[in-house]
Amino acid sequence: MNRILGKKVEGASGPLIILLGGVHGNEDTGVHSIINVFRTIEERKIPIKGKLIGLIGNVRAYDKGIRFLDYDLNRCWTEEFVEDLKANHIPELAKAEDIELLDLLMEIEQLVKTYDTGQLKILADLHATSSDNGNFIVIPEDEADQPVIQSLRLPIIIDLEKYLNGTLLEYMHHRGFISFAFEGGLIGSDRALNLHTSGIWEILYSAGMVERRHDHEFAKYDQIMDSFIHKLPHKVSVLYRHKVKRKDCFKMRPGYHNFMAVKKGEAVADDIKGEIIIKKDGMIFMPLYQELGDDGFFVVKEIEGRL
Repeated sequence: MNRILGKKVEGASGPLIILLGGVHGNEDTGVHSIINVFRTIEERKIPIKGKLIGLIGNVRAYDKGIRFLDYDLNRCWTEEFVEDLKANHIPELAKAEDIELLDLLMEIEQLVKTYDTGQLKILADLHATSSDNGNFIVIPEDEADQPVIQSLRLPIIIDLEKYLNGTLLEYMHHRGFISFAFEGGLIGSDRALNLHTSGIWEILYSAGMVERRHDHEFAKYDQIMDSFIHKLPHKVSVLYRHKVKRKDCFKMRPGYHNFMAVKKGEAVADDIKGEIIIKKDGMIFMPLYQELGDDGFFVVKEIEGRL
């Protein structure tokens, strides 16, 4: 699969929007939704203002349908690691994600070089989760009230980057991007595909890239959101992260989903040491129901009322 899923440049001014899917290779709905949007733009000759590009994050892992090959491509974007890789990269010794990181970074840096610095820069990193109700936005707190983010009307996780070292969104945030993870829902589900596809249109409209008159996709997004939005919190912060390693033999107990209430003392998972007990009342978040991953689950608390 080619890294570039689509590219469209029109006009001398307008935002730069990067749509990124497949940073985790087993999460394919983001990739398919980006393809859907570019296909619609071409077929209906929808004019845009600015520069729009769709990319696959981890091409090798995506082709194999697995989260990653050697290491998680969304846990390695620290300044030190990236600069060291750029300076000392040796192809014959490189790990798969070394090459993916450098190739992806080269594409992004080329875009920025030809970009009008007076305009908006957005990176939407599309993901899916291994449990249900995985519909939310992860973004640094100082960007949470940005109109593009608010337009999506999804729960906002304001401080997750403090617990996850080396995320791409944090790296791009420091380079002037409104960068956020857009979680569409359960991996491989139709709802995740539909939410991502129509959500991208909402992003393009809110950023001023397309006119509202092309409203067929926007209406669809509203319909999807209205079907479940009343069940979700508006803004949450993280109370606890349960980090895991492969040797732990971590196994989440069945039946948990994002934003499900949990109580102090509740056993939610098991590992080689026995039961894993919740230490504070809150809501379960991102429970791990797949083989690969460093985060067993989080516990979050609501800091603003329902959407």
